[in-house]
Amino acid sequence: MAFSVLGPLRVAVHGNPVRLSAGKQRALLAALLLSANEPVAQDQLVRWVWDRTPPLSPRAALHTCLTRLRHTLDHHTPGLSAVVRTCSAGYLVEAGPDQLDLLRFRRLAAHARQAAARGDHDSESAALRQALALWSVPVLPEIRSEALRRDLVARVTEEWLPVRERAHELALARGRHDPLIAELRDLVRQFPFHEGFWRQLVLALYRAGRRVEALETYAELSARLREETGMDPCPESRDLHLAVLRGDPGLATAAGAPATVPAARTGQTGALPEKSGIEQ
Repeated sequence: MAFSVLGPLRVAVHGNPVRLSAGKQRALLAALLLSANEPVAQDQLVRWVWDRTPPLSPRAALHTCLTRLRHTLDHHTPGLSAVVRTCSAGYLVEAGPDQLDLLRFRRLAAHARQAAARGDHDSESAALRQALALWSVPVLPEIRSEALRRDLVARVTEEWLPVRERAHELALARGRHDPLIAELRDLVRQFPFHEGFWRQLVLALYRAGRRVEALETYAELSARLREETGMDPCPESRDLHLAVLRGDPGLATAAGAPATVPAARTGQTGALPEKSGIEQ
């Protein structure tokens, strides 16, 4: 049994896809999978599934939706519905990393952090590459609930951002700046307030010998932030800008890889991530 939520919602048994009805059943299963192994209260599920148009009898409607979902799962494989459990706190789906791509992503990201702590950047790169390969575009495109996307999809995206950013850091440290430029341009369009991607784009352009473009990119970031938030770029971004202006030798490609793993940074999550094309 395998569930996928880091792209279109998919369920498969022994490699055979399970056809799910569109709409509420898919939203319900997606909400439970994105909260895997955690009980979700009925009222919360109603909000995520029905969004701004709650039913007249919310709990009865939820029960009906859940019954139909279980029937759909069992119709394909008898007993499959047992994965959706009822508990005192609400409902939950029990799954492990071998069953759910989101949990597999988290396990690989943890392996990458452990490898970084050991200074094993080859293993870290391999784990990051495998983790990012689990993502596809777009994430849960068939789920129309704004509440679910805001609360759950955005939360998962926040987990993805530092993983992808770290993969870029390793690639940049190894001199692989040219292949990253197009990818980073796409990312700053999707996440215009995530300054980490902007800094990486500035650095990649500078190292590729495109200093003017690097400066223009910083100017674009600065103008966007001032226009839309009234704020200047953060000190780290400003320091990079000054280093580019001065042609600081420290910006040259360094051998090896960064020794520290960046903490998760808060970014703009209104857009969904794309599958990584990074080759480590």
